[in-house]
Parts: sequence; C-alpha cells; structure tokens
Amino acid sequence: MNRWLEHRWVIRVIALFLAILLFVVVAFDENVNNENGGLDLDFGNSTETQTLEDIPVQVQLDQDEYVVTGVPETVTVSLQGSVSMVTTTARQRNFDVFVDLEDLGIGTHRVALESSGLSDGLNAYIDPQEIDVTIEERHNQTLGVTVDTVNRDQIEPGYEISNVYAEPNEVEVTSSKSIMDKIAIVKTFVDVTDFNETQTLNNVPIKVYDNQGNELNVRLDPPTANITVDVKNPSKEVPISVATENELPEDMRLVSAEPADEEVEVFAAESYLEQLDEIATEPIDLSEITESGTVEVALEAPSDVRKLGQETVNVEVEVEAVEEEEVEDVAIDYDGQAVSFVEPASNSMTVTMRGYPSDLEGIAAGDLQLSIDVGDRPPGEYQLDVEFDRPSGVPDDVEFELEHEQVTINTQ
Repeated sequence: MNRWLEHRWVIRVIALFLAILLFVVVAFDENVNNENGGLDLDFGNSTETQTLEDIPVQVQLDQDEYVVTGVPETVTVSLQGSVSMVTTTARQRNFDVFVDLEDLGIGTHRVALESSGLSDGLNAYIDPQEIDVTIEERHNQTLGVTVDTVNRDQIEPGYEISNVYAEPNEVEVTSSKSIMDKIAIVKTFVDVTDFNETQTLNNVPIKVYDNQGNELNVRLDPPTANITVDVKNPSKEVPISVATENELPEDMRLVSAEPADEEVEVFAAESYLEQLDEIATEPIDLSEITESGTVEVALEAPSDVRKLGQETVNVEVEVEAVEEEEVEDVAIDYDGQAVSFVEPASNSMTVTMRGYPSDLEGIAAGDLQLSIDVGDRPPGEYQLDVEFDRPSGVPDDVEFELEHEQVTINTQ
C-alpha cells in the first residue's frame, strides 16, 4: 500500500476523486438549504401540480381616489414544479396574486391577473386568467343609520321596546357614484328575543341595501355601531269584574260574587292601558253552585295584554234559597158595626211569606194589612172574604199565604 502512495499519479487520482466528492456534498447541502426550505433532488426531473383555492386578489391602484368593481375576492391558482417546491409553497402560500391597474384610466378594461413571490422553478396558472374591471371615481356621502329590531314579539312578556338608537347615528359611505345612487337604506339589525332590561350591544355590523333589499358592497366608516335598546315595563292596576254563565238551581238566587282582590296589575302597551277599564274572570258556571263559598277562577287576559300580575283570583260567591217565614197575629181591620169573630176566634191570623231571605228581611206584622168589609149588615152570622194589601216595595216574587181566606163573624 505504501508503494502505491509513493507514485505521483496515484496521489493525483485520489485528489481528483476527493475533489469530486466534495463538490457533490456541497451541491447536495445547497439543495437542502435552498430558499424554499425544501429538498429538491432533480433526479429524473420529478414534477408535481397542485391546485390552491381561495387565493386573495390584491388591487394595485390608488383606492383613495378610485373605486374598482369586477375584481374577484379570490381565485384558483395551480402550481407546477418540483415536488418539494410545490409542496412547500402550497403549505406556506407565500406568494401574491394581483391585478395592476395603475396605468389605466376611468372606464371598463380587460386585464390579466399576475403573481409575484414565486420561485423561478415554479409555474403558476391563475383561474381566471383575465377579468373585466370597471374603474370609477370614488364618492363619499354621510348617511343616517337605521336600527331594525328583530323578533320584537319575542321580548319577555310584560316588557316593550320604548326606544332604539345607534351610536354613531351616521356613517360615511364610500363607493362609486353608480353604487351610491342605488343606496336606499343604511341599517343594523338587533335581535331582542327575551330582552327584559335596557342594554347596549357593541360593534353591531352596519349594512347598506338598495330598494330591492340587496346588500351593496361599499366602504363604511365606521363599519359598526353601538346599539342601545331601551326596554320598559308599563303596567296599570285594573278592577276585576266577575263573569257568570248559566242559571242557579231552581229556587236559588245569586246574592253576590265578589273577588277577594279588587284589582290586578296588567302589563301592556301604554296606549292600550289608557283605555282599559277592567279585567274579567272566566265565567263561573252557576249551574254547579249549590251553596255559598269560595271559588278560584282564572282571569281572562285580552290578546293585547302581555302579562297579568296574577293568573287567578278567589271569588266569594253568596247564594240564597227560597224560604218560608210566618208572621203571627196579623190584625184584621174592619169598619162599621160591632162584630164578633167566630172563625177564627179572634180578629187576627198568621200570614206565611215565601221568598228569598233578603227580600223577606224586615217585613213585620205591622207591614201586612188585612181587612174585611162588614158595612151595615143586619144582625146575623156572615162569612166574609179577607182582603190583603201587599206592602209597597216588596218584590213581586215574594208570595203571601193567609191562614184563612175567609172569616166567619156575627153582627150585633
């Protein structure tokens, strides 16, 4: 071995081999650490194509002076190149797609989409390749903001929206004149479902619409507003009236039906409360009442009433049944000659009254007038009809029954 190393040509061959090996190692290391950070061994010229969706498009134009329409927000880009470079670029997306409008004037133009930031070893195919764009002068206008409350009927029962306002209540709208001419309204939307107190919602997006309700793409300053929703809970104390239906059993009468609570708190719109005089109960079925007592009855809330302070009320129901009452020793009056009574033996009798206790109450013997017509009769025994004068003020349905419809007397 030492002999071989003593030959000059052997040493030169070895040196050449080491130099070639060093070159290969350095070249390999450069490929590993190239600017794309990937491994690009071009053995066999292996290539790959990947399609990337939703690549944003940049517009190169002074957008403080002009408005551009027709530029898509995103495009599709297909990358072709070595496997490592395509894979790395697809993962990092460290390139741009743009449309250069700097040298174009106002009007409609057909322009190509371009890319930048790609390695020289990559090819990019943009879809679409060309687009039609319109360049217009930028216009500004200050417009008021309207607040649209959603689901007002879903607010918590008993509450209502008294006021809604935006801060700021105006925004600066920027777009082309053709778009500005289409603007019909600028507004925000607030869902008030289950609201039961005043509250402020921050950073609510502001939208711009045309007459057909289509949203317009414009620039807004500011793009959001703080919306305050004033919620109040109007109510009023209203008398309770008791409703009934059907009839009481025979020989019974309703004396009174009084609610234990005279009033109930009613929650409704102020305009409705102003003309509301009472809240009725659901009808009490009198056909089921057999005696006085307490009945729990639901309150009937009209459709305009959002809430009642209570759902039911106790009603004291008082009824009375027909009774009989006897008034004894009711005097029988007569004019004329002296007489003696045979039947009955005295000039008085019992009168039976039949009616409701409240009607009979207070009728005394002195209120009942009985009389016979004696006149100038010859001496003898006579049978005479008893006349009854109904007391004034006594209801017609009170019945009176005399112990004797006739009396027997002797005249002197």
